[in-house]
Amino acid sequence: MTYFHVLRKLSVMALNIGAHFRLLSLLLIGFGLFSYSVSAQPLDRCQLLSDNNKTKVSDLTLAAALSLPVTQFDNLFSFQCSLEQPRVLMTKDGFIRHSVLLINGVEQRALAANQLAYALPQGNFKLAFQIDAEKDFTASLRLQSWRDYALVGQQHNLLLGLFFGLCITLVFYLFFMGRSLNDERFHYYCYYVLCAGVFFLLQEGNLDLFLNGSTFNNRSVNLLFAGLTVFSGTIFVVALLDLQRRWPRFTRFTVVYPAAFVLAISIALQFMARGQLFSWLSSVMSIITMLLMLCTFALIGYASYLRVHTARLVLLASCIVCCAMGFRLWFGYVSPFIERYGLIYSFAIESFLLAIATSERIKRINNDKIFAQAQAMTDSLCEVLNRRGWENAAQKMLSEHQANGGVLCLLYIDLDNFKQINDSYGHKAGDEVLQIIAKIIRKQMRDQDAVGRLGGDEFVGLARFEDESLPMALKARMTQRLHNIKISTDSVQIKVNASVGCVTFAHSDISVSDMLHKADHAMYIRKREKQSTI
Repeated sequence: MTYFHVLRKLSVMALNIGAHFRLLSLLLIGFGLFSYSVSAQPLDRCQLLSDNNKTKVSDLTLAAALSLPVTQFDNLFSFQCSLEQPRVLMTKDGFIRHSVLLINGVEQRALAANQLAYALPQGNFKLAFQIDAEKDFTASLRLQSWRDYALVGQQHNLLLGLFFGLCITLVFYLFFMGRSLNDERFHYYCYYVLCAGVFFLLQEGNLDLFLNGSTFNNRSVNLLFAGLTVFSGTIFVVALLDLQRRWPRFTRFTVVYPAAFVLAISIALQFMARGQLFSWLSSVMSIITMLLMLCTFALIGYASYLRVHTARLVLLASCIVCCAMGFRLWFGYVSPFIERYGLIYSFAIESFLLAIATSERIKRINNDKIFAQAQAMTDSLCEVLNRRGWENAAQKMLSEHQANGGVLCLLYIDLDNFKQINDSYGHKAGDEVLQIIAKIIRKQMRDQDAVGRLGGDEFVGLARFEDESLPMALKARMTQRLHNIKISTDSVQIKVNASVGCVTFAHSDISVSDMLHKADHAMYIRKREKQSTI
């Protein structure tokens, strides 16, 4: 066989193999196209059937939700479902009194979830969904995979868990702060946070996770805690800003009484069956709540305008909640996440701001009390302790002396012939003399010493030393400084002298009154000595 013949046979064989490969490729391409066309068919879908001719009206798929117009009382929707995998059917149950889902005539139990949800099996089946509604509304049905359902549930529980953790922390903090400070504002705020937390727990359906099928998981109980939240929040704001004291009549008729009326409606709804009257009262409750919020917001704004303490902080917190409510009502389609969780976390921010406002308010009130107590213990003329204030300070120093030892030194100071100063130069000049003498005494004593005016021209100073030689040095320094003082008042020079009595106590079994008596006696002895030398 020549080389030419061999080459020709190889060429024929190559052509035959190529033809077989082309045929095989065409078969593979055709199978691929067929497989794609089969796989592209929407297997995961539920066709909504009309009540009359059972024809297809619309489809429910993983990609698209289905909006169903629901009328009051009984509604029946039939579906023909073809599911490639087990799925979850979900809808919001805000106005649903009762629902029943049948798969091929078998009733299915709802899942324990934060929304009304049912498990759907794999395959082809007929689904019947019966809804008993308290009013006309549009129900949105969604079909989800189990993976997406689990992820959304985890996200929801995490976010709500953070929120409820904040609420529980605030409740305990406010409760113990109210107990320790004995202030009703903390108690009102504690009730407000507790009621609001339970309200959101019921609204989001998280109570289903623990009390599935219980009587606590219904719309009437949700409305009850809504009324409690409105009432407790209103009373808290009124108490925090003292609105009842500032504008009593306006606050009572526009804020307090409407809040009580909202609470009364929410309690009355607990004894009513869900029907036309229930829906009407719920609507009335919502309208009154909105009007109440507007009036409360106006009062807070006016208090902020008048620069009432912490009113601006309360106004900021109220604005955040109002913005969240407005966004939820009118712009929820922009962000479903904010539409669902915006109000909850706006309440969390509000709680934080109100906690700051409450603390600042209580701090301001306590500072005012401390200032008032200090004023009650201070001599208004000489700016030293009055008799009551000095006795309290002396008792504390005596207790410290009894515990730690040392030496107590008590100086009793009386001006000589002070009555003549008042008679000769007038009481105004006498007051100026007392003020200057008080400053001199104060400068000779230490900051930790107790300096007071017992009345008239009598002053006392109590000091505690560790060294027994220091009291005598203090007495000598005070006596020298108060000898022949020339005080100028209204171009008149007044010569002033003072008698200083000094006693020391190393023992601790003595009272403040006994100390004063001994020091007074020592002062009079010194005064008689000065008179005898004249």
